[in-house]
Amino acid sequence: MEERDLEGLTIARLGGRIESGEVSPVDLTKLAFERIERLNPVLNAYVTLTRDQALADAEKAAKEIGSGRYRGPLHGIPISIKDNIAIEGVRTTAGSKTLSDWRPDHDATVVSRLRAAGAVILGKTHMHEWAKSSHTNNVFYGPSRNPWDVTRATGGSSGGSAAGVAASLGLASIGTDSAGSVRNPAALCGIAGLKPTHGRVSLFGGVPGTGPGSINHFGVLARTVEDCALVLNCIAGVDPRDPFSADVPVPDYSASIGKDVGGLKMGLVRGYFDDLMFDEVRQIFTEAVRFLGSLGLATEEVAVPHMELLPAAQACIARVEDMPDHDGYLRTRPRDYSPGMLRNLIGSLLISGSAVNTSHRVRRLVYEGFERAFERVQVIVAPTISFPAPTIEELDRGRAHIDGREVRLSDHRGNLFTLCTIPFNQTGLPSLSVCCGFSPSGLPIGMQIVGRPFDEETVLRVGHAYERAAGWYKRTPDLAG
Repeated sequence: MEERDLEGLTIARLGGRIESGEVSPVDLTKLAFERIERLNPVLNAYVTLTRDQALADAEKAAKEIGSGRYRGPLHGIPISIKDNIAIEGVRTTAGSKTLSDWRPDHDATVVSRLRAAGAVILGKTHMHEWAKSSHTNNVFYGPSRNPWDVTRATGGSSGGSAAGVAASLGLASIGTDSAGSVRNPAALCGIAGLKPTHGRVSLFGGVPGTGPGSINHFGVLARTVEDCALVLNCIAGVDPRDPFSADVPVPDYSASIGKDVGGLKMGLVRGYFDDLMFDEVRQIFTEAVRFLGSLGLATEEVAVPHMELLPAAQACIARVEDMPDHDGYLRTRPRDYSPGMLRNLIGSLLISGSAVNTSHRVRRLVYEGFERAFERVQVIVAPTISFPAPTIEELDRGRAHIDGREVRLSDHRGNLFTLCTIPFNQTGLPSLSVCCGFSPSGLPIGMQIVGRPFDEETVLRVGHAYERAAGWYKRTPDLAG
């Protein structure tokens, strides 16, 4: 096996080869680092590598597997962790200047569970400052670059995770998602991104100030839906250290993969998403819905009132819940924030209690609307992001060329990157982004598949059926040279 043989490899395809001894975890890890050394200077997907520990863990995995102690599909698999999730003794910056030299004294629960499964952690992936934006154009550590076109954005804030997986600099990554930060970059980089139900995966070990607890989620970025299921099997489950963690039985998510989807109903939400999509995405999304129909899913329009109020509710709740974790830094180290971040945080102090209370009422009304919709359908489908990846230059200008015209990337409704994803942070519903096609300029487009609370099984089942039949996952970016 050579370094470029990593392109297109998946956890599911490698598991049996590792168990049989055909592929060595040590060789696999060394090849991953070779690829990172070649491509990371351009993509800026990783900010910290844990080479020595990773190679030691790979050696341990090889010995265990060789002696018949195979732990499961993640044993010996190289993966990455977003830089706002704690790994004991490893620099964890959260994309900020404030924490540029911080080394946690503990592992996040997701990290300890991955280690228990035998995964090999390659390092920490790049992200936006304090996870507070949607494109990983970080003023302190530079931008992450999209493997499909390095002049373009990765999305974010888990942009480094998405770029790393899309470029085969690791087989999966753990990201965080409080407004779309797993699904948004997954869509723009052409991979699968799963935000589980709120409470399904422990938030313990997330850097305080990088995700409001009531709408934040830890999720999975991987090349395929099947790989997302394999990783979720490992990291899901109740955790007494996380007050948001739900004591709900965890099924075998892999068992739902491959089951027939004929007879299921998919819902299309009238109004909200239609008003957001630009033409390029609308055409591709419409075709993806038709394709799902050809697999046997019936389509039904559903109404969810008051969704247009969610962007304002998101801003109120997110800013107020995160603010206490920044209070000490703002008082003692305000210049360690970028100017835009500093303005936003200070502005958060002006949000009234009544505005927050109203936001939670809106949130509840929308959730009840989805509850009623799910009485009639098993999944809801929606675009992940309403336009293809803009250039990094366009990010700097705050305007992008879309559908032949200049468009502001933030308008009176809010941040255009997140308007399609925040409904499922506010409601906590499980949401999976899968690649559903490519724009005329060759950029990936994503589609969300959303399910009932704690019904990741159906979400993954439908996502896998679409992904396999449509075949978009087989495309890989051209990173020769």
